[in-house]
Amino acid sequence: MILRWDLRAFAGRRVADHGLLELTTWSVERQDTDLEEFGKLRIVEILGGDPNWDEQTVTFQTLCQRQPLEEVFNTQMIIDVDVPERRGAKLFATISRPVLQRLIDGRTLGIVLLPLGALHATFLAREALDGRHAATLHFTTTDR
Repeated sequence: MILRWDLRAFAGRRVADHGLLELTTWSVERQDTDLEEFGKLRIVEILGGDPNWDEQTVTFQTLCQRQPLEEVFNTQMIIDVDVPERRGAKLFATISRPVLQRLIDGRTLGIVLLPLGALHATFLAREALDGRHAATLHFTTTDR
C-alpha cells in the first residue's frame, strides 16, 4: 500500500514534533510464528521513483521505474508496527519529525506499507464511508 498526501498548504512551515499515522483496519490475516518481526507492518519512506504517480493507475513497476529498490524506498524503516486484527480498529504509528518535514518539503514522495512475513492487511481508503476513516497524518507545525 502506498500513501501520499497533498501537503502544499504547509509549505515553508517547520514540523514541531513527531506525529502519528492513523489507519483503520478492514481485514487482517497472518501466520502465527515465533519470529518477532513476522506479522508486523513496516512503514517506509518513498524517496525516488516516479514523483508524479497517479493513485488510479500506479503499479509497483510504474512507481519504481526500473530503479533499484534501495533508490526508491528508504532502506531505513520509519517504524515496524503490529496491526490490530479487529475490523474498524485504529492503528497509530509514530512518524518522526524529520520524516514529516521531508514529506512537507517534498523530499519524500510518500509512504509505503510493507508486510513482514506472512501478513495480509487491508485498510479503509478515503473512498470508503465518506472518507471518515482515510489514512491520516496528524502533526503540528510552526513558522520557520
